[in-house]
Amino acid sequence: MLWFAVWTVLVLGAVACAVLLALHLWRHFKALMAQASRSSEVFQRLEATMAELDEQVRAQTFTPHLSATEEQQEVWRQRRRDNLAARAARVQARRSRTLERWRAIGLPF
Repeated sequence: MLWFAVWTVLVLGAVACAVLLALHLWRHFKALMAQASRSSEVFQRLEATMAELDEQVRAQTFTPHLSATEEQQEVWRQRRRDNLAARAARVQARRSRTLERWRAIGLPF
């Protein structure tokens, strides 16, 4: 009779654990499906945004250098000069900061 009680407790314990595990898995499955639903909505919005951006890219017209007017070429040249000057200023400032750090720690440069 004692063995019957032990086995009954073991079987009931296993069934209880299986029920708790199934409940836990069910809750996680529901959360996963909710997240998948939200993800699909986000992907749909992303797809719409990408389509809109592709349309904007297609709508842009770029005039090649050979057929650009002299004014456009001068605007491009001036923009390039400005970019190069700004880059040179950043490089000079970075080098100055580096030299100051070297001098601060006592290097002889």
